[in-house]
Amino acid sequence: MSDPLEIQGLAKHYGRHRAVHDVSFTVAANRVVGLLGPNGSGKSTTLHCIAGLQQTTAGSITICGHPHESVEAKDAFGFFPDDLPLPDALTAREVLAFHSRLRPGLDQDLAGDLMAVLGLTEHQNKMLGDFSHGMRRKIQLVLALSHWPQVLVMDEPMRGLDPEAAELMHAVIEEFAATGGAVLVATHDLLAAERDFTDVVVLADGEVVAHGSPDSIRRDVGATSLTDAFVLLTGIQGRVESARADIARLLAQDLPEAHAERGAEQRLS
Repeated sequence: MSDPLEIQGLAKHYGRHRAVHDVSFTVAANRVVGLLGPNGSGKSTTLHCIAGLQQTTAGSITICGHPHESVEAKDAFGFFPDDLPLPDALTAREVLAFHSRLRPGLDQDLAGDLMAVLGLTEHQNKMLGDFSHGMRRKIQLVLALSHWPQVLVMDEPMRGLDPEAAELMHAVIEEFAATGGAVLVATHDLLAAERDFTDVVVLADGEVVAHGSPDSIRRDVGATSLTDAFVLLTGIQGRVESARADIARLLAQDLPEAHAERGAEQRLS
């Protein structure tokens, strides 16, 4: 029996640039899998390919046993984007009505219940342009869940959220997985990944460099934390140390002189 989300040999090339190459992993039911990697490692490209927002160069993506661009796959799939804008000139109620026309399977009762649980009911007649960042993220969550998907794919769901909203988002992810859902979360939050995710996939330069539980990945590279393992696996340690040395040299050379010049100007004034 196939897993709800299966990716095999995924590649996305732009001319000679390989944004993603030979990426393979699965997300099983009741699992929360984190997709980790530095900026430019291919996380968003992978998610956009899964969502059908970008054409793949090679490989296959199946959602609940169906090709990812099929109607059956779309019905089983919920997407929580990080970089797709919401229509500021529409109210929350209007956005839900518009979304229900695009997705006939949307459950209006479930959408209303989610709005209530997330504290949005009293704001449903406000235009989204007047919503805070956290409220906009909650609307995106309602849109992603209101058709009862089996697979939930999320791009940086915690970005910019206050502690209460972030914990609420964690709770939604955990409960969705606990009821049989499969969740894939792209994030830079390594502490949350180590605490909350059952498995992680680490990307570097568009390729998978590690895949497994946070504990197994940490042990495999001899690291004391997932953050330390991430630094080793992605090769960012050398770049950070090189930049640190350059910054230290620049500050040591230029700051004393700048302070001296500023002090002289103040004395003259």
